[in-house]
Amino acid sequence: MPRGHCRKHGAGCPPWAAGFGRMNRLVEPAVLFLLATGQATHGYEIITAANELYLTDAVIDAAAVYRVLRDLEEQGCVVSSWSTEGSGPARRVYQITDVGRQRLAMWVQIIERRARQMQEFVERYRASSVGQDAAAS
Repeated sequence: MPRGHCRKHGAGCPPWAAGFGRMNRLVEPAVLFLLATGQATHGYEIITAANELYLTDAVIDAAAVYRVLRDLEEQGCVVSSWSTEGSGPARRVYQITDVGRQRLAMWVQIIERRARQMQEFVERYRASSVGQDAAAS
């Protein structure tokens, strides 16, 4: 990743940190959340809104979102239909199902647990001699 490409850290983000923010698995809960809250219903809206959630430093690409939508539909978490409302070509619109809402609730539990574990890791690092040495430099 060239310097300055990182959306959260800007020009100060070193090239070796390229993969730090890539949490591709978080595309799924982002999509489910956006559908559950009605913030987005079709592909382009979902892609744009998912990137605005900033769950990852890397840009969430269209292919990942459409792959997740297809998988979620196959698993009964979302349903889709074609909409001809508005101007322009027909769009595939998505709605979350009860199964999808249950899956989103499970994701929230997983994310909460991971957030606690990550915070514990940070605290252990800062309390260690390694963390104290880094803070002193």
